[in-house]
Amino acid sequence: MPRNARRRSSTDLYHVIARGINKEPIFKQKREKNNFIRLLLKHLKDRDIEIYAYVIMSTHFHILIRVDLKLLSSYLAIVLAEFAEYYNFKHNRNGHVFQDRFKSECVETPQYFWNCIRYIHMNPVNANVVKAPLNYTFSSLKEYETGKSQIIHPKAIDFYKSEFTDFKEFLAFHTKTQRQIFLDIPEEVEIQLIKAALNLLGQEAYLNGFESPQEIIESIEMRRRYKEKLQKELKISKAKTERLYRHVKSCIIGK
Repeated sequence: MPRNARRRSSTDLYHVIARGINKEPIFKQKREKNNFIRLLLKHLKDRDIEIYAYVIMSTHFHILIRVDLKLLSSYLAIVLAEFAEYYNFKHNRNGHVFQDRFKSECVETPQYFWNCIRYIHMNPVNANVVKAPLNYTFSSLKEYETGKSQIIHPKAIDFYKSEFTDFKEFLAFHTKTQRQIFLDIPEEVEIQLIKAALNLLGQEAYLNGFESPQEIIESIEMRRRYKEKLQKELKISKAKTERLYRHVKSCIIGK
């Protein structure tokens, strides 16, 4: 079957992700992460590309990038191909290293831009790799802290300084709750949905003056409203809403 054409962003901003084949930890070792970062930097030269955020996890990576759509494909094609060659030689293996082609989503608004940066930097925390985002070495947050861009574009530093008073405020922004769902590997998307659903349940309980979120679930009318809001805010199907509700219910009352 022919592949679906990538959607073009009106801003040329894209959130990009690729994962290892069969969920393999292709960035398990520090030198593998460092090699991938070197390749990102190597092929940035002489290309009209701006990177605003990145994180290299053990099984996948995220990049927030501004680039023409055609150039995006050629840039990542050469980076991923060179890393695959390095990885196969290093581990004495053959075959694909990355699962399918990379995935991308358009970043069209300033709000989504900043929330996407936060989500990328918080990936290691959400995956329980570190307790605080600054404790993770292989992300762009360190570059924002020092104000010295290596992989990220100098414009990224300028944008952050125009939006936030200082780095302390920018770091505090990373701890705020968000309900947007971002492109990620399926397991992480599911975690995002569950967290967002639980957060919404707690908010609904507070707004209605209930002592416990359990009271929302126990009320036929309130849980109907909750499901409607869940489906609308998370932009998911009715069937997905029901599955998510059952998971939330089991978290709250254990049934």
